Amino acid sequence: MTDYKFQTFDVFTKSKFAGNPLAVVFDAEGLSTEQMQTITAEFNLSETTFILPPKDPGHTARVRIFTLGYEMPFAGHPTVGTSIAIARARGLSGSLKLELNAGLFDVELRGDDYAQFTNPNIPVEVGDAPSHDKLAPVFGLAQGDIETGAHRARLCGSGGVNYLYVCASLEAVQRAVLNRAHYSALGLDSTVGVYLYAHGGVDKGATYHARMFAPDAGLEEDPATGSAASGLPAQIVLAQREMDQPLNDGPHHWVIEQGYEMGRKSQIMAQVDIEDGALKSVQIGGHAAQIQSGILSV
Repeated sequence: MTDYKFQTFDVFTKSKFAGNPLAVVFDAEGLSTEQMQTITAEFNLSETTFILPPKDPGHTARVRIFTLGYEMPFAGHPTVGTSIAIARARGLSGSLKLELNAGLFDVELRGDDYAQFTNPNIPVEVGDAPSHDKLAPVFGLAQGDIETGAHRARLCGSGGVNYLYVCASLEAVQRAVLNRAHYSALGLDSTVGVYLYAHGGVDKGATYHARMFAPDAGLEEDPATGSAASGLPAQIVLAQREMDQPLNDGPHHWVIEQGYEMGRKSQIMAQVDIEDGALKSVQIGGHAAQIQSGILSV
């Protein structure tokens, strides 16, 4: 039997018992993929990460990320939370380089509870979205609740992590209830889930209010989804361009609130850089609060 140190965090929040929970397993070499998936099920959180030695000794660590259903190429709240866990454990500051399955992620640390990563994969539209008439029943909404204009539903993603982006009013997003049968009928086999978003938010200063449903990943609803926030700029850039209101060149700073309907308030910070009218880079950041630490015996 081998012992492994672990910690848990609530991510995309400064407060404990809010945000999105994460388990981090340290020095995880020796664990098989099957064991990592089993340990993830044991923690029963939306994601668990496993810290491994980097393939390139010049990098900080290799990190594998598992949901309850499968391994992810990358995910947002695990990248933020794991970066903070590594920095605290090793006494690091400044910046990290994490090897994820989706590439090398540069991470900037601010203090001991905030991390912001740059996604090396620029988000793009990745395919055709399901027909509009199939979307409203997924959320128990009326057909008129779903945006069909420039902000119509699109499949977008980056680094092999794709979402269906669906826009509605804030009131409609808040009262949405997932219907699993209608969700399954969408046939989203290569898509993590559906990201339902509205302009504005509950709290002052919010740019977008979002909810993410991913029952095939073991998540009826996710409190905070950094990878979906990372793909959202592709949706927004395309919509604004279609409206002849393209985003201005330079940095754009967004606050994306999520998890409010679950009692797990989260705030995701996004920096979107535009150059010559196109996406140049996407950075996702947030705080994390440590909840517990312990020993896992395998």
